[in-house]
Amino acid sequence: MNLEDKEYSLQIYQYLCDIVGSKDVVKTRRSTILAVDTALSNTDHTLISSGSKGEGLDLNGSDYDVMLVDKHVGVYESIHDMPSFSPSHELTLLMDTNLTKPGYTKLSVYDISKSYSSIYMECCETFQMKSYISCKLFREFHLYEDYDMIMHGPCSSSKDGTFDEVGTFQCKKWVKPARQWMNRSRCTWPEYELIQSVVEHGILFVPIGCKGSVTEDLEWRMSFSVAEKLLIHSFSHTQLLCYALLKILLNDIIKQKHEDLICSYFLKTIMFWICEESEHQWIPEMFVRCFMSCLTRFIYCVEYETCLHYFIPDNNLFEGRFVFEERQALLVTLVKIHNTPWYYVFHTATFEHFISARINSFYPYLAVTSLSCLNVPCMMVPMLESPTAFKQILIRSVNQQDKHILLHLLSNSALTSMQDFRHVKESNKSFYSQYKIILRYFKTGVYSSSVQAWALLASLFYKYDRYMECIQILNYSLSKCTPGNILINLNNDIVEQSIFQDLKQTIGLSLTCKYFIIRDVSMLEPFQLLPTELSPLINKKIDYIKLFPPVVYLHVLHYFCLHHLGDTSGKIFALRDLELTIRERYFIRECGNNLAIANKCFSIAKSML
Repeated sequence: MNLEDKEYSLQIYQYLCDIVGSKDVVKTRRSTILAVDTALSNTDHTLISSGSKGEGLDLNGSDYDVMLVDKHVGVYESIHDMPSFSPSHELTLLMDTNLTKPGYTKLSVYDISKSYSSIYMECCETFQMKSYISCKLFREFHLYEDYDMIMHGPCSSSKDGTFDEVGTFQCKKWVKPARQWMNRSRCTWPEYELIQSVVEHGILFVPIGCKGSVTEDLEWRMSFSVAEKLLIHSFSHTQLLCYALLKILLNDIIKQKHEDLICSYFLKTIMFWICEESEHQWIPEMFVRCFMSCLTRFIYCVEYETCLHYFIPDNNLFEGRFVFEERQALLVTLVKIHNTPWYYVFHTATFEHFISARINSFYPYLAVTSLSCLNVPCMMVPMLESPTAFKQILIRSVNQQDKHILLHLLSNSALTSMQDFRHVKESNKSFYSQYKIILRYFKTGVYSSSVQAWALLASLFYKYDRYMECIQILNYSLSKCTPGNILINLNNDIVEQSIFQDLKQTIGLSLTCKYFIIRDVSMLEPFQLLPTELSPLINKKIDYIKLFPPVVYLHVLHYFCLHHLGDTSGKIFALRDLELTIRERYFIRECGNNLAIANKCFSIAKSML
């Protein structure tokens, strides 16, 4: 390779680091997700973050995928694989691959306890004199438990498409259909230690059958999500950027023309095969050559309708995937991309948005950061089980020497503890005793988001009719909500991310979050600190958390205080401030139903005028 090609590769590589994330950014994302997974896993379930965010990527359109493994269910390949002593599972299942396509299995019930019988027998169907767990009934059962989700493949998905959850079972042994993967001939990757680690994690089963199979509703797909995440975490940064660039082309170019004909899982599979078979170096100076090899292999797979499952090669993922016309049209698109790759790359929405931001920004240097992944703990930490979860976070974070993440997660947890029903009780007549308890958590919680911490403290004063003190806290909190602050969400723009990174490098993560990051005000079930005037906004069937736009919440709480103080003129000014906040969309996230919540708050306040 000549010097010009090396320089061009390095330029593209650095450009992608700015758009996708540097090594350090990817490491921080992964560490945060792993810490949350560990903290939220309990005696009943293991939580596994999968998908792009679990891999350390945060591309446009990336959602947050979670797998919940039921620890009380054990899956075995046969009776001979079961332990000689009595299994400690509430439900024991046996794989049955008879008449199923490679990569799929039925799960027959071998043994079930009385306590689990009442739960899972609703998901059972009888087939050929055996009782099986139906994937269809299982999906419907779990969707029924969560009314605000919709079914999407094997997952229960949020209506805004930002969150996917799937219930799974685990077989802790490596199954026979994938056993050849352990010993097959390969170049250098994956190494022996990584293979052993993958095998030790076993496999999962997700509730979706092979489309068109006569037993589709009884079948479960073998999932290697944990194995795949371990493999991707072992990628060099060059390999990861090649994978990310393929995903960008898929989402911004290919899907615009061919919809869901190709999914990102196919790209991941192709990447695994290339990494295993190739001998060339995956280094920044070779980026262009490496990426073109990936693109060439992608075209080959489509042309010959062959994309073998990485762990179970007997399963051709492209079998029956295309009709002739679809495949030909897709090939035309892929060949065009191959012939002029950088024209298409720089005309993706992802690159165009980045270029536009650089041109229009006053900021000298823009790059994506780990900012958005910090919102994951805010989504998930309310599910923490104290005090075990605190210890789990500590162990995970200290082992990885991620002290800044430890402090951030503990700060999030402290905000949750401020609303713990054990600390906020209607029957407790002593305001000061509760205040002292909550103040301890407040002092830690401010390092996650000072505005939210102050808002919760103000809510405590409001709950006990201490309206003047509440107003003082609210005025202080509102003074901190300035245009220079950043409202954190899952899709902060590139300028906000760059500002965050500069602040973080200058004063550290904790102080950056304390003084410059603003979050939605989170009210948690049983909503002890929520003003009674806002209780109509709670759907008791589905809401375990309700998010309020921060400035809207502060203004409406201010209005309620003035109402109880009988300050009519003050109420008029407060209502005007609330209306202006909503009209200007001041610290109101565009995604989700935040604007609807804000308007409902305004309607409630206006009805009290």
